[in-house]
Amino acid sequence: MTDTQNTITIVIASAVGGVGRTTITANLAALLAKQNIKVSVIDADLQFGDISLAFDLHPDRTITDAAERKDTENIPFYLMKHDSGVNVLPAPSRPEYAELITSDFLLKVIENLKEDTDVLLIEAQAGLHDLTIQLMEKADIILTVSTPLMSALKNTKMMIETLQLLGLKEKVKLVINQFTSKTMIHPKEIRKLIGVNEATFLPKEDKEIDHSLDTGIPVVTGHPKLAFTKELEKMLEDFRWFNHLKKQKAKDKSGFFHHLRLRTSGQGG
Repeated sequence: MTDTQNTITIVIASAVGGVGRTTITANLAALLAKQNIKVSVIDADLQFGDISLAFDLHPDRTITDAAERKDTENIPFYLMKHDSGVNVLPAPSRPEYAELITSDFLLKVIENLKEDTDVLLIEAQAGLHDLTIQLMEKADIILTVSTPLMSALKNTKMMIETLQLLGLKEKVKLVINQFTSKTMIHPKEIRKLIGVNEATFLPKEDKEIDHSLDTGIPVVTGHPKLAFTKELEKMLEDFRWFNHLKKQKAKDKSGFFHHLRLRTSGQGG
């Protein structure tokens, strides 16, 4: 069991839709799982969540089933496991079922999942809603996703200003998705406009990302040398907790194989 105090909770949010929250969530999860880190994903875009699609999962149970039974104690039963090792709690299968998920219920689900996961990723609905703000308050990191389009940047700026008023800006990590060399605004100007010192710029890789969504194979798995993958890896490596977890998991794996060798050689008792 994982100490809930040590679980890293990351909310992936955006001011507007269509900026790549689902793609980033799925690929972050796959990168974490690749390091033998226990990762769970909650699709909290309750009306139109696509995390299951991104992993080519076909859920026979979703968060709706848990809500109907008022079951917050057995959440692992409702998880779908992807081949990458990522556990997914799917969004409701129909938008009208979203009203069954109360904020109190979802917050209890989060606490339950944290008992047996190292990193919990939560994809939030676009915009700032009461539920999204409550999720952000519970988060250690708020990945705020935008594209370099001026309309998206304008709304992202307002979102982060609002988070500052709520005392949450220190949790924000800005991610600019679909960035290209043809983008009219320089990265330095984007950071200045939004009011942050640092940001991650993920390159536009339409062909590979579209293919990954069609096949359910994350880009970072199918294209490990792609610039998108490298930048996402670089972002993770900037987090101290990630490097700590990576070293710990490598140590655990080494210890496991050492014990296995002793057993097979007859020295392990």
